[in-house]
Amino acid sequence: MSNENPTIQAACASNSVESLKNAIPTASTEELNAALCDSCASGNVSFAKALLECPRTDVNAVKDGMTTLFIAVSHCYLDVVKLLVDHGADARLKSLEESSSSSHSNTKPIFTPLHGFLRPRRERQKSDPLPSEIFPELLSLLLRAGCDLNARDPTGRTVLHESVLLNLPYTKLLIQSGADVNTVDDSGSTPLHLLDLNKSEDIFQLFLNRGAKLDVKRVSDGRSPLQCFAVGGQLGDLSLFRPHVSSWNETDAKGNTLLHLAVKSHRPGSQTILELLKLGLRVDQRNLKGKLPLHMVDGPMEWFEEAVDILLAAGADIEGKDNQGFTLLAYTMQRAVDHERKITYLIKRGANVNTQNYKGNGVIHYGRGNGRRGIEALEFLLFIGVDPNMANYEGNTVLHRLAADFASFSDESEIYFIQKLLDAGLSPTQANFKGQTPLYLLCHQVSEYMFLPTVAGDKRVIDFVLDAGLIEALEIADHDGIRPIHLAASCSETLVARLIDLGADTTAVTGDGRNLLHIASTARQVNIVGLLLEHYTSINQLSLVNKRCNNGRTPLHDACRSGRLETVSLLLEFGADVNAEVEAKFNRGKTPLLVCCEYAKEEQRWPVHLELPALDGRVSAAGILSKDEKRPNLPQLMDKVSRDPIRRLEVTSENDTTNVTGILRTLVAHGATLTYEQSRMSPMAEAVFSGSEELVSELGRLMEQHGLEPMRFPDFEHMYLTLTSRHLPDILGVCFSEFVSDHTVARLLLLRQYNALAEGLEKHADAAHVQTALPGILVNLAKWGYTDLFKRLGNLLTDPSWINGGVNRFKKRLMPYLLIAAERKVPNLDVIKVIVEHFKADINLQFQPGIEIRPKLPFQSTIWLRRAYKPGESALHYFAKGGQWWHTKAVRYLLQHGADPNLQSTNGSTPLLNAVHKSLSESHQRKEIIKILLEAGADPNIPSHNGCSPLSLATYDINIFRLLLENGAYLETCTSRVMFTTLENLNLSMLSLLLENGIDCNTTTLQKEGNIWYTQRFHDDRNLTNFTLHPLHYLSMPKFNESNARDRAIKLIQYLLQQGADPFRACSDETTILHHIFEHGGTIQPFLEILDLDLERRDAHGRTLLLAASRCEDLGTNSFAVMYPLLEPVPKYIRIVDYAEGDITRVMTLYNRGADITAVDHAGNNVLHYLVAGNCDSFAGQKQYRQTVETFVRKAPELLHQVNKEGKTPVDIARSAGKKWALEAIRNAGVEIEEA
Repeated sequence: MSNENPTIQAACASNSVESLKNAIPTASTEELNAALCDSCASGNVSFAKALLECPRTDVNAVKDGMTTLFIAVSHCYLDVVKLLVDHGADARLKSLEESSSSSHSNTKPIFTPLHGFLRPRRERQKSDPLPSEIFPELLSLLLRAGCDLNARDPTGRTVLHESVLLNLPYTKLLIQSGADVNTVDDSGSTPLHLLDLNKSEDIFQLFLNRGAKLDVKRVSDGRSPLQCFAVGGQLGDLSLFRPHVSSWNETDAKGNTLLHLAVKSHRPGSQTILELLKLGLRVDQRNLKGKLPLHMVDGPMEWFEEAVDILLAAGADIEGKDNQGFTLLAYTMQRAVDHERKITYLIKRGANVNTQNYKGNGVIHYGRGNGRRGIEALEFLLFIGVDPNMANYEGNTVLHRLAADFASFSDESEIYFIQKLLDAGLSPTQANFKGQTPLYLLCHQVSEYMFLPTVAGDKRVIDFVLDAGLIEALEIADHDGIRPIHLAASCSETLVARLIDLGADTTAVTGDGRNLLHIASTARQVNIVGLLLEHYTSINQLSLVNKRCNNGRTPLHDACRSGRLETVSLLLEFGADVNAEVEAKFNRGKTPLLVCCEYAKEEQRWPVHLELPALDGRVSAAGILSKDEKRPNLPQLMDKVSRDPIRRLEVTSENDTTNVTGILRTLVAHGATLTYEQSRMSPMAEAVFSGSEELVSELGRLMEQHGLEPMRFPDFEHMYLTLTSRHLPDILGVCFSEFVSDHTVARLLLLRQYNALAEGLEKHADAAHVQTALPGILVNLAKWGYTDLFKRLGNLLTDPSWINGGVNRFKKRLMPYLLIAAERKVPNLDVIKVIVEHFKADINLQFQPGIEIRPKLPFQSTIWLRRAYKPGESALHYFAKGGQWWHTKAVRYLLQHGADPNLQSTNGSTPLLNAVHKSLSESHQRKEIIKILLEAGADPNIPSHNGCSPLSLATYDINIFRLLLENGAYLETCTSRVMFTTLENLNLSMLSLLLENGIDCNTTTLQKEGNIWYTQRFHDDRNLTNFTLHPLHYLSMPKFNESNARDRAIKLIQYLLQQGADPFRACSDETTILHHIFEHGGTIQPFLEILDLDLERRDAHGRTLLLAASRCEDLGTNSFAVMYPLLEPVPKYIRIVDYAEGDITRVMTLYNRGADITAVDHAGNNVLHYLVAGNCDSFAGQKQYRQTVETFVRKAPELLHQVNKEGKTPVDIARSAGKKWALEAIRNAGVEIEEA
């Protein structure tokens, strides 16, 4: 049933007063009150009057938390308000601002009807009076009804605050009606704090006449109204305030004087600063941060310059520093807006451009922003004479700072900064006061982004800065004897491999005698240990595996302490002494087995983080010296307080998979002795002393197996630590009797209670709930390398097909065990062997979308996506991409056990294609993997579905290319692709090889497949018909005319020219290669070097090279055409580079070479016809084009009068196109031309 009487509803709908009067007698009080509120909202006076004539109607009725009076006022219905007041409406009653819904049900009404007037609830019609016109009468009515002028809203503001803040025309009347001018809101502001003097100067005087105070300080910032006027630049010549201010020296909460505030808001022509100075305010007074008034100067150049001039004239010190040591010049550089002109001006006024703050940092140390803005800022600083060699008080130059931050770089501007500074003479070998070079700091923090492929051939990001000169510091150690490769050994396998390739000394030790194996073992870097062991084998330095540091420890000691079983296994495999004792003078002759007792303390040194591939892999080096308590860490995602709650959820990191019990078993299996001398503490006593339950339990089992007594006498600590292991199996037998909780399983894994977990599940192995839970449990065991546990629990499953992928308890498809085991970064070959050999998994199983991946990833990075499985890929596909040392072994193993080297994924990619593809990952073992695949029968001629063959992908590396050829790859089937990917990679040696193999550089052309060109840097020139792209033309295109590529491209162009490439070969029906290059901004330098270049050669339109060049807009002879992103293979946007200052036009360069400026094409156009029509927006470019036009007009004035086939002279074209610069250039050449 409806809440409203249908009669009332019908009356309202028909807008009939008579119907309403008829309905009133039978309507309820609630219906009458609701109808009155609606009448107030609609402005229906006749309805409201009829309703109020009924004594049951409440004139103060409330709907949705708002009174009738509030509703009528907020809708600006004066007649309704008058009616309500005449009927006794009480304006003292408060309302809610919004609907009194559940969210406001407990809110206390605080708004008066007058508040409602300032928040209108309807749009005013054109025929309605303005609110300001009705306000006087409205205010009078509300005051008559008892309205409180000083009632506060939720922020403590009154209607006077609101009127002043919004600059409403009600302020004067409110003050005259008795509003309190000194009431404060919750921030401590009086209405005067909010006044805008520029719009309300007359109101200001009224405030003061009514007793408003200029010195009331608000709580939020300690500012008085006078100081707020200063902030707004409203003090003027102070004449308005002088009669009312007793002290001009008051400061705000930050210690700013009126002079500080006025300077910051100074406008040209303002007298405020001058007048404040006359009143005695000092230019040397500092605020709480030590800032002088001069430091506050900001704003556009005109404001800035005038304020500085005034303050300097008053005695301000242009070299004055704040508490941090920043001068005005330093602040100006950091603010960045128009900093070039401002700093140039400050230098003229005596500012020291090499000023240093109290940490010794100069303006060159400050961040300059990224991209083009940052590059321009650096170039400007070097231009004005900033010392690039300036070191701060830690000895760090700007090169040190850039190198230290390189792991988190955002674009290639950081690479440019480093290159530019080195070109400016900054030494790459300069060390700071700790002995650290820029290369040292670069190696101190590493990210995967540093090894991303670039568009510059085979170069990775890091190669640019190493090649620029940083590599010169490769063997320079800091004061602790730590070299760059020592740092790399704790955090980056890829960097270690790169430094080894560059010649780093891998036998060097730190100041405390630790070698790379000590460091990598401490850092749990298994792959680095494996890489080093194979490297040492190749250089006959395997004895380093037992090398002792100054504390007498071998790498095996550090590996055992770290808890990383895989490291221990590797060291033992390569000959580590399992019973090597630390010398007694250092630690009572501890063997590796006894060092395991230090694991619990070591575990506390490791930060907690989630192993999310979405991170960029940024990790900081640590654990280099024996005394170092820190360990390598990813950016912190949680603090140590969160360690326990988080670790109860699931295994999230390799730090959760350390296995000291496995290490104990491995050591004993390799001959570690469990016996001990009576004069020393027993192994069990050491374990008990460490407080490690898992260590005590496992050591006890091992000693019993070898017939040894764990403890000679009953010991409380020993019995307490074994409580869990003795009773946990029985507890789990109960826990797992009806349900297997993922939470419980994860907790057991984190507690390293592997045996108890297995026994608990084995007790109920045949139960349906265990069989259902096991597939999900086994996924985690495969992913994190729990080999023994995986095998033990896998044997419990009754359906043998589970190994190729099953479903979890929620019926979601699980990642196949072989595929997920392959994803582990730590060597996981033992798990893979169990999967393949014991459980007989399908070794060619292919990845399919829609599977459940654990742990779930909140987001994914580009780097992770490049490595992740693509549809149809097998484990061999994944391993072929390389990236970790153990992948080579995994590739060999899978091939030996039947993996198909020619299996194609959904997009047609084979493992060989993945291995060759440079953009998938940075793989230092790439060539070895390719060799293994080829030896196993990989077909080098299978292309992917987009036509890419291994040969076409391998042109970045001539050795890989030759390896493919030696193993049967056919060059003939992919000549065009191979040629143009070689050019794309700017590989001169590859190009030479191709031409030596008979590929013709004049007849090999770029092929278009459908509507797509398969090269990265070329897009179709749709203005040309029957377009054909040749190698010479491709390399000369504008997108190679950029800073990262041009120098290398020029070398290839020169080589092609030497090999007979024809620059005048037709590239379309309309033009030739060279004409097209000159016109469209390509690279022209190699062609200008041709001594007998035919400058008058014409294209199909009759244009000479000079005429073609005259059509090139806003690009000089040596300027770069574009800024091509270094990291994006197919960028969405290519930035056009600004015209370089002083670079002469291309057409002028050809004229200087002797080109005929009187040449005319088939359309009758001469050089001036084209030049004056050009679009040249940059200042530097327009200057050069002006000079070119002036020169040609002076040399051949007759060109101005030549008429083309459209009947137009150059002057006609300039006028019709609105090229004022061209007309001015013609006049500057001495030719009088009439105004249009």
